[in-house]
Formats: sequence, structure tokens, C-alpha cells
Amino acid sequence: MDKNKKQIAIIGSGVTGLTTAYRLQQQVIKEKLPVEIIVLESSIRSGGKLYTMKFGDEFIDLGAESIDTRLPEAMELIRELNLEDEVELSQNGKQDVYAFNKLYYFDSPTYKGIPVRRTDVWKYDLVSFQGKLSFLKDTYFSGSETKEELTTKQYLAKRIGEEMAEYVAEPYFSKIYSSDIDEIGIHGFNEPIIKLEKKYGTWTKALENHPEMWDGDGAYATFKEGLETLTKELTEKVSHTIRFSKKVTEIKQSINNTYILDINKKEQLRVDSVIVATDSGSYKELFKDIDLSDYFKDIKMGSVGFLLFSFPKGSIKNPPRGNGVLSVRRNNSYIQSIVWLNKKWNHFKDKDEELLGVYFGRSGDGVMMSLSNRQIEEEILNDVSIMLSVENEPNYKIIKRWPNAIPQFTLMHEEKRKNLFDFLSETYPGLYLAGNGIKGFGINNCVAQANEVSRETLEYLKKTI
Repeated sequence: MDKNKKQIAIIGSGVTGLTTAYRLQQQVIKEKLPVEIIVLESSIRSGGKLYTMKFGDEFIDLGAESIDTRLPEAMELIRELNLEDEVELSQNGKQDVYAFNKLYYFDSPTYKGIPVRRTDVWKYDLVSFQGKLSFLKDTYFSGSETKEELTTKQYLAKRIGEEMAEYVAEPYFSKIYSSDIDEIGIHGFNEPIIKLEKKYGTWTKALENHPEMWDGDGAYATFKEGLETLTKELTEKVSHTIRFSKKVTEIKQSINNTYILDINKKEQLRVDSVIVATDSGSYKELFKDIDLSDYFKDIKMGSVGFLLFSFPKGSIKNPPRGNGVLSVRRNNSYIQSIVWLNKKWNHFKDKDEELLGVYFGRSGDGVMMSLSNRQIEEEILNDVSIMLSVENEPNYKIIKRWPNAIPQFTLMHEEKRKNLFDFLSETYPGLYLAGNGIKGFGINNCVAQANEVSRETLEYLKKTI
């Protein structure tokens, strides 16, 4: 380590941490800055929740499943890394919704299942006549003002009606965020539709003017060799900066606006700036300062799991029309969503087996995660068999758990986040928080935060060089 250089420590090497390191490295080289970048990763691999496993000649993601192409950040990074030729776009429309022991497919333009054209609501057999009237009324009269913080359920119900929010939108939102829409604040999602609604006045007008946001073919992307293609490329770009098996156990403020990092409870590192790019569940452990830890005391973490089934070809007797299934929360099922890999991704299309990726577990559902792998497999297999009329036994199955992996930001998250960032700026200069959930969920928001925090960090350090 060059003592004459300013040191930046990035904690975590998931998408956010790797992209941050990559952006910092670009600018440091371009501007010839006396700055050293150090990425500290607690495990022996980078990638975070992008986790691709190789089966024979195939690559299957057991963590994050795809990239939403309707947001620009990830695709811009992919093009910059010259990975476009490795990208594959989703096929066969969207997922069906399973409710009341039946599959429903919305065969009209939709956004997260919600009809873009108001009159298409009459095609929705899932929604009652009264629910359709409520949708028409609320979409027509809904205003764009959201002065107070609302739960996601309240926000949706005000705009599309209670029934449409519960049976159509909820499974889409829960699939992405693994959260309870009755608890999580709408601003915690960082959804673009919220900003567009303010511009156009209503959801309907916003969606009519932005067809690129509609559900359908090409709305999601993956790589032919799995999502880890992205993190592996980033890792290669910044490999000299990464230190594996380095678990940061505490961050302490030191002299001259520096920070001391306790690593593996046996070594320390002094740095000039710190970027925490881990899940927010680790904040309580990292910060022992009472004033700072108060901001993190209400953060809850949710767990989610993934189960891959391989069935003999033709086993699905009640196939969805789309490329998978979303399960409404009122179903007596642990299943959150099913991805039919053969239909969604072209490179699985001609496989001589039916590949179903099942995501299970919901916010506050601690029972499922307490079961053994065998019990989970039996429960999920039973639910899949009921939903899709699968009678054959699976050829094989693979399970992956992600305990305490999803931050569950509740009401007033946006206000608390702003207060926290103001507090950090005043009291902890050079300390930055980024990662899944801080300013939205998903790969796009992770990349966006990395772009932002890397700029802020260098602007701060330039003043001290």
C-alpha cells in the first residue's frame, strides 16, 4: 500500500461494489489521481446475489434471475463492457397469475400486470365487476400528488382500485422485492412510474406515452452463461483491488477524517474514505456509534429461496400461456413465482427436459426457512404439481437459500434515508452507503448507486489531495 496515496475501501463485491470499483478505477487512471482502491470481500467469491451454477453445458442462475431492460443503467454498463453479444432477451410475453386455483394470462398491453388501456380491464376474469368499476374510477380520478408517505398497497389502491392492487399488481411487486406491500413504503421501491405519474397526471397517461415500459418480450435480459457473466467481467477489470476472505466487523471514525476498519477481528486498516456496498442488514454490526446505529435499528431483513426442478419433457399438463407463473399472496402456497426457463430464454428452448425455477418465501414468513431442504422440496413440489398439473417425479432438483438477503424497508423509509444521508455528510465525511434497497432494488438500481457514489467519493477526496 502506497502511504502517499488516498485509500478508498469498498466493503462488498456484489454488483454495487464491483461497479463502484470499476468506475473509481476509470477516473483515477483518467485523471491520474493519487488514489488507491481496496475492495474487501468477506467470502471467497465476488458477485453477491448473482450466483450462476454450471450444469453440464448449461448455466443456471440460483440467485437474481434477470435484468429489467426497461431501466437503462445495467444495459449501458453491459454495452460499455462489450458484453452485448452475450445477452439474451426474454421471450413468450410475461408470466401468468395463479389465483383461486386457476391460471390467468392478461392478453393485452400491461405494466406489471395492470392494463395500459383502461377499457382492457373488461378482459380481466380475475377481477370482479365491482373491481373493474373501481379500477376505471380510480385510474380516471387519481391525482399525481403523493405528499405523505404511503404503503405500496395504499398507493396502488388509490390508483387502480383495491382488487386490482391485491390480485394483479401485488404478485408482480412481491416477485421483485420479496416484501409485504401492506408495510413497505412506495418510495422505497424507487419505481420510475411514480415520477412519470407526476409528469402526466395519471398512470394511464404515463403508460400510454411510454410503451417501452410495458410487459412483454424483451423486458428482461440475461446472459447465455448466466448473470455472473457481468460480475465476472467486472471482477476481472478490478481484480488487483479485491481482497477475499476479509470480513469487516466494525467501522470506526479516526483522526483527520480517516476511518479504521476492523477486519476478521484480528487486523485493522486505516482509509480516507469508505463505501459500504453490502446489504443493509450488516449495518448494525458495522457501526457501533449509538447515534448512527439508531438509523438502522428498524431495518428488517427478509429471506428468499430458489428451487430448480428438472422434469421429463412434456410433464406440464396445465402449462401457462406465458413464460412462468406469479402466485398471489392469498394462495395457500409458499411459492412466490415460477420461471419456465424453456419458454423464457432461447438457450433453454430445445432442452429435452422441462426446467422450472421456483422462488419461495415471503416477507415475515419465517416458517418456510425453518424447514429442512427435504421438507421444502416436498412442499414446493406439491404446489407446483397442483398449479401446473405435473404428475411426473422430477429428474433432479437443486435448492439455494438466501437467508436475511432482502431489506424490508417500511413506511417513511425515504424520509429516514434522507435524514441518514444528511447526518453522514455532516458527521461522517467520506463515508457512503450503497447497495440493494438503499435507493431501490435490483441490478439497475445497484449500478445507478455505484455510478453516483463513485462520483461523490472522488469529489470529496479531490478536496483533500
